[in-house]
Amino acid sequence: MKKQGKEKKQKTVYLEDNGETIYSMAALSGMTPEELDELNEKKKNRVNATAKERWAMILAAAQVYLPLLLIVIFAFGGAALFMYFFLK
Repeated sequence: MKKQGKEKKQKTVYLEDNGETIYSMAALSGMTPEELDELNEKKKNRVNATAKERWAMILAAAQVYLPLLLIVIFAFGGAALFMYFFLK
């Protein structure tokens, strides 16, 4: 038995997108279209590195900065030990 009084909902038909721009949304990001074009140009000129090259760059930076980080950590540790033993 069918329920009476219930109507089927009509499906919405959307028109195809023809690519026409009604309003540029570039200004909504807080940038003028010229600034947005300049940013896109900078993105195009970036260095494209492979995953292997990227890891090589990260490891090279770690080799440079790790000794400095360890020096800072040991300096703070030494200062903490100094304060613990001599400023009791």
